[in-house]
Amino acid sequence: MSFLIGCASLDGAVEQGTQGVFLYAGMTAVCMVLSVALGYRAWYYRSGRQRFQAKLPLKELSDDEAELVAESWQKVLTDYDRIEKASQTIRDGELRQQLLTMQQIAANLLTYLEKHPQSISAARRFIDTYQDRAASMAEEYHELEKTGLDTDQVTETREHIKETLSSFDEAYEKEFERVLGEKLLDMDAELSVLQKTMEADGIHNASAGDGQPEAKEDGSLVKGIIDGLKPMTCRHDHAPVNRAGRKHPRRRAFRVAEELPAVMPQDLRSDVLKEKLIMSALAIFGGAIGAHKFYQGKTKWGILYLLFWWTAIPGIVGICEGVRYLFMPMDHFYTEYYRGNGR
Repeated sequence: MSFLIGCASLDGAVEQGTQGVFLYAGMTAVCMVLSVALGYRAWYYRSGRQRFQAKLPLKELSDDEAELVAESWQKVLTDYDRIEKASQTIRDGELRQQLLTMQQIAANLLTYLEKHPQSISAARRFIDTYQDRAASMAEEYHELEKTGLDTDQVTETREHIKETLSSFDEAYEKEFERVLGEKLLDMDAELSVLQKTMEADGIHNASAGDGQPEAKEDGSLVKGIIDGLKPMTCRHDHAPVNRAGRKHPRRRAFRVAEELPAVMPQDLRSDVLKEKLIMSALAIFGGAIGAHKFYQGKTKWGILYLLFWWTAIPGIVGICEGVRYLFMPMDHFYTEYYRGNGR
């Protein structure tokens, strides 16, 4: 369709003479400029979207405490964005996957801190040590990648950075657990009182009658809450793995095996669905000019689509991609485009 329209317009312009050709060229240039501008603004809006509040309600805290909490909150957001940017620019797929795993845990922690600003002081070690160092090391790794050097010293430094970051997901979890510590103790005490009250009323735990353990081991409540908050990465094998998919928590493995898509957090479902519909619409209706590629931040592909907009190829490919986006399962779309799109 785009090809027929382009040919018809060009034939009409040639029949009208030099002025018609100039008019056709001018319209084409305007169309290209508008497409690039709109695509860039859409991509800028997407990449610059603020997922967390810039300022928190701190009326319950004293002025000094509020100032320290606000400063820590700004730092944690800045470092989060630094790691997010590094995960999109680092070429090493194994390290990029590890950073995405860390970001999933950090996003859940930040969501909790956003709702409970008074707990930010308990997360100071996470903010000042782990996340700060993770951001610095990720940026340093990217700088080493940009040098293009493969000398022994450069390679050793890069491997050392990967070795160090390989266990940061576990450190993130430990810090999240520590932040939740006081709340979990209160919950545990409340549950114990409730269970004793039920037993006094003659109500017993059904699991105890089935021969199953009546209580979980210490710390299982923490594990359950964190597991419920964060998206899991599943594997086809049943070997014990940690959050990054490694078979041993202390060994630097980064084995890339067949993986199921990460489970999409339910609180992001509306955002992912909106992103899915936007990309589908841009691909179906603007695929001939690469609108969906500009929106994804894939500028080179967008320019390539734009250069051949007058042929049928970009339009057909765009429609196919739009239909694919539209019918792609939500978890797959979340993994491949919403979170895993390394622009």
